Amino acid sequence: MNVIYYIGLDIHKKTIAYCIKKIDGTIVRQGTVAAERKALSKWMSELPGLWHGAMEATIFTGWVYDFLRPHAVELKVAHPAMLKAITAAKKKNDRADAEKIADLLRVNLLPECHMMPEELRELRRIPGVGEIMALTWVLEIGEVSRFSSSRQAISYCGLCSGQHESAGKDLRGPISKKRNKHLQNKLIEAAKLAPHWNEQLAVLHEKELACGNRNRATLSVARKLVEYMLAVDRRETGFELLKEAA
Repeated sequence: MNVIYYIGLDIHKKTIAYCIKKIDGTIVRQGTVAAERKALSKWMSELPGLWHGAMEATIFTGWVYDFLRPHAVELKVAHPAMLKAITAAKKKNDRADAEKIADLLRVNLLPECHMMPEELRELRRIPGVGEIMALTWVLEIGEVSRFSSSRQAISYCGLCSGQHESAGKDLRGPISKKRNKHLQNKLIEAAKLAPHWNEQLAVLHEKELACGNRNRATLSVARKLVEYMLAVDRRETGFELLKEAA
């Protein structure tokens, strides 16, 4: 019969405190490990057996969760406010916190919160992109490699206006009806709010608005959101506000 171990992790920027316990509460090992992939790989190779793990949700949790999850029987994330309410005590240090998390995990009292998939977390790091917009993008866009350019993706989302020539002039009509309507609707909705949260989008919106067409300004913001999300998906890294999407 395999013994299952319960591991509490207290994650910080440079270090991770841990506590390993058996189901009866016996401490097997306590300590700290550097918050680096190489150090964590070595740490996992020295674990005594199959393990369940838990950690508090913090700004440093994401990459650690993604790195450890494939190696655990189960990995959970605790809600920080609820965890604080349950574990309020005078004794406060990293090791003690890791032990409390291990105890809550082994007795099935951990105040668990949902951990959003990695691809959604990356998209939500774009100022102006919320959970619904990110989820719609992931579900509807599929593999981004099928788009050779941002123009193709923008067209797929139905954000290109119809165009024809008359008397030597290029005339633009309403946005295309040949589109993914779910993406089109959510992008337009997001574009109306995004300038409040994203400085670059605010500048773009004001520039287009100065031309006297509010709908065109919203459309320009929606197209830029597509460029941002496409760039993040292609690079598989977080969003950098100061760099324009390719």
